[in-house]
Amino acid sequence: MPKTGNYYHEVIDTTDASVTNAFNASNRTDMNLYNVTNGTVVRKVGSSFSGKLQGCVIGIKSVASSATKVTVKIAVVSDGTSVVVPDTEATIAFEVGSTTVGAIAISYDFVFCNADDQIHLFYKTDTGTCTVDSVRFFWSE
Repeated sequence: MPKTGNYYHEVIDTTDASVTNAFNASNRTDMNLYNVTNGTVVRKVGSSFSGKLQGCVIGIKSVASSATKVTVKIAVVSDGTSVVVPDTEATIAFEVGSTTVGAIAISYDFVFCNADDQIHLFYKTDTGTCTVDSVRFFWSE
């Protein structure tokens, strides 16, 4: 009997992105979905993508001026056009004892096909500023 089920993949980026209360095309995270963290070769980076976007955990630091929420949108073009996942707002969960370091988590259940495997995450706060310092993105096939 053949095996059934899903294969789950994780992609990690640790490039800082400054976040204000407005989307800014230059402050984004660029990710290649086939660049998985465990070194498994899924397909050649840049190849056409077909899979299910599952979710992400986004690390946040340097929270200032009362920021409590971050909104994320995902596009396939680096200038923020061709949005494939619309604005999704999440409340910052601060680390115990901290008011400046935390994370957000977003769950998706979205089948996604594209000419390549690159996506771009854009951010904005409800008020104030923060820095995105890590993104752990999950997808399955």
